[in-house]
Amino acid sequence: MGKLLVLGTGGTIACEMTAGGLAPQISAEQLVKIAGLDINICTADLFSLDSTDMTPRHWEQTASYIHGHYDEFDGFVILHGTDTMAYAAASVACLIQNSGKPIVFTGSMQPLDEPFTDADENLRDALRFAANGGRYGVYIVFGGFVFEPWDAVKTWSKNENAFTSANCKNVSVDTALAYPFPENMRETCFYERLSDDVFLAKLAPGQALCVPENTRALILESYGTGGIPDYLMESVRSLANRGVYILIGTQCLHDGTALERYAVGRADFPIIETRRFTTEYALARARWALSYSDNYDDFKKMFYGDFPL
Repeated sequence: MGKLLVLGTGGTIACEMTAGGLAPQISAEQLVKIAGLDINICTADLFSLDSTDMTPRHWEQTASYIHGHYDEFDGFVILHGTDTMAYAAASVACLIQNSGKPIVFTGSMQPLDEPFTDADENLRDALRFAANGGRYGVYIVFGGFVFEPWDAVKTWSKNENAFTSANCKNVSVDTALAYPFPENMRETCFYERLSDDVFLAKLAPGQALCVPENTRALILESYGTGGIPDYLMESVRSLANRGVYILIGTQCLHDGTALERYAVGRADFPIIETRRFTTEYALARARWALSYSDNYDDFKKMFYGDFPL
């Protein structure tokens, strides 16, 4: 077993009851003591926030901190609130690509002092997974399962099995630990920025489309396999003609987009479909690609990367 760095950012796992309600109060050092595992662990507290207050700036700082200490540790565990954990894992996966070491997000649905807390079990699972050796990449470990950042979605607001895989089978921690990983042959790449100029809009029947002036890439979370309603087509075409990159996703949890299937999915201007990316990952991927691309073709190539989607 290697040496791990556990980073605290807040979330329910770090919460205690205060006069104003549950709020993060517990340090990462205090939390790792409950795991009771014989693992070499160092800790640091980056933030102490409800994950509702997290922004891309916090995830840039998290990735930067890991980058600065990458050679010192064999794996990293990030304690994070569940409400934006899928966005966080997706963002860090874009900022640290092809990581040769495990970077694991976990948290809890119940505070540590609740009688049926899931904090201790989730923390132990995350530490076991990160310390097992041979694991690499960014993951969410939660509720006894391991989730890929491009496929993870929080689907329950209270249930302890809060996350699910949108398009892959849920894999248990024990199964994942038993599975031999192939050797990582790719170079780890670190990035610093996530653009603020990506706008995500959820379509609703009859609703107008209001896009901020600074928008350079627009993700439309559409219906079914994806498409643009006829009454919005001219507005979206105008944005595309202005140089805004248009991406189409779906509000459906499973299967992703297939724009060519219906006429509403076709247009006389370029469209990038998000395919099987979750909305959370598509947003992070677009923010990253927009930060490091010079033109539409570069953006599209970077957005898809080498994913078999």
